[in-house]
Amino acid sequence: MNKISILTAAVAVCAAALSASAQTLKMEPSVVGVTTYEASTIVNLVVVKPEIKLDVLDPSVFAVNTNGTDRNVISVYPSDSRGAFNPEGEYIALGLEKANGRGIGLTKNGSVWREEYNLTVGLKKGKTLKVGKQKFTAIECSTDKAMKDFVSEADYFNKGSFTGKATGKVGNETLTWAAYEPWSLKGDGKANPLVIWLHGGGEGGLDVSITLLGNEVVSLIRPQIQNHFTTEGGSNGAYVLSVQCPQAWMRTATGTSTRGDYPSVYSDVLKSCIDWYVTQNPDVDRNRIYLGGCSNGGYMTMNMLIRHPKYFAAAFPTCEAYASANISDVQIQQLAEENIWIVQSFDDTTVRPAEYCIATFQRLMKAGAKNVWMSMFENVQALDNPGQRLMGHFSWALLFNDAVTLSQEQTDGDVKPNNNGGGTVAPQGHANIYEWMNAQVLTAAEQPAPQGGQRPQGGAPNGQRPAGQGGPGGQGQRR
Repeated sequence: MNKISILTAAVAVCAAALSASAQTLKMEPSVVGVTTYEASTIVNLVVVKPEIKLDVLDPSVFAVNTNGTDRNVISVYPSDSRGAFNPEGEYIALGLEKANGRGIGLTKNGSVWREEYNLTVGLKKGKTLKVGKQKFTAIECSTDKAMKDFVSEADYFNKGSFTGKATGKVGNETLTWAAYEPWSLKGDGKANPLVIWLHGGGEGGLDVSITLLGNEVVSLIRPQIQNHFTTEGGSNGAYVLSVQCPQAWMRTATGTSTRGDYPSVYSDVLKSCIDWYVTQNPDVDRNRIYLGGCSNGGYMTMNMLIRHPKYFAAAFPTCEAYASANISDVQIQQLAEENIWIVQSFDDTTVRPAEYCIATFQRLMKAGAKNVWMSMFENVQALDNPGQRLMGHFSWALLFNDAVTLSQEQTDGDVKPNNNGGGTVAPQGHANIYEWMNAQVLTAAEQPAPQGGQRPQGGAPNGQRPAGQGGPGGQGQRR
């Protein structure tokens, strides 16, 4: 072998050794995990598939950037493609420290989640990754559409749609719905309470997960709130049904917005959807159906109470937008017989309490209401981010953080806002709004027959359910 050949071979050996000791590891983005808080929805998990299985998983070596923000990786574990722990998994899941105020964003019209979301996974400066004899000094992993697929607590809900008669015009309207039905309650043969939630004006659209994640509605399926409810069999828990309209509940047949002066175009189809759902789920206790919603959904809650007396065992309208001036004296007398707990913040400038819930509450007190209550907070103090003050309209954050514990006095006098639970009176002696709700039951004489739950005139239910259903910490099939 001549000197040139020897030199060439030596260079090749050195290059191979260098390549073996300093390489770029390729990873393929799989999904991101999303968590919803009182005022933001945040990416907190990143799932990727390395081209080779990693021996050691050390969170201190990874650098993650989500939508321009550097994130702190606090955990790494082997997983399946959806982020579930699997010691033999080919994927790794990187848990991220919460980044305050970093929402994931919606599309321009708010009807679907925005797919465009930048994600980069790399190695921190000066860090390396060793796998066997290989040494990696860089990671190649990025996408600009990380939100094309994500996992969240919304995966614990069955989802479908319902088409039925529009109100005030010829034709139909289609609603989307999501239902939480834990196996622990589904299979016990006992009657279960049903909590229905109606979204605000910003969460209408075509993807029902927006209603679940946009205002932390998923908190209704978390143990803290589920444990406030009891079933006929004595178990803790309740079904949760969230219904979404394409635009806003306050929309009329002509496309204008109503505050009770004209009917919502969704009035009939919503009631038909609820009746259909109850009929499809015979283990729902028809004497224990509870209805609530925020802002637009608060309007619709009041609208449903007015249109369907004694159908709901209790209602919990939050920053409700049904103007008191549009509620007749006859309707006030009717509402005075209902079980209602109103929630709002006194500094709400979007829906001014004096013109809406306070005026209505005072009229109900004059009408002799016995089981109508109102929590009025001074302002909305953040609980997920202590020390932060939220917009006054965000009173649903107090509801979903289980902070609504007291009511104003049952008088038609001046309201005294109070950040300690919303008042000074414990309604019927209960510790919070959910325990009060759980105690409300219609009698056989009060509970009217549903409107059929069959195919509504001019439309048909078309809800399809996935094969399985689980819950936080439970078994189930996600989609």
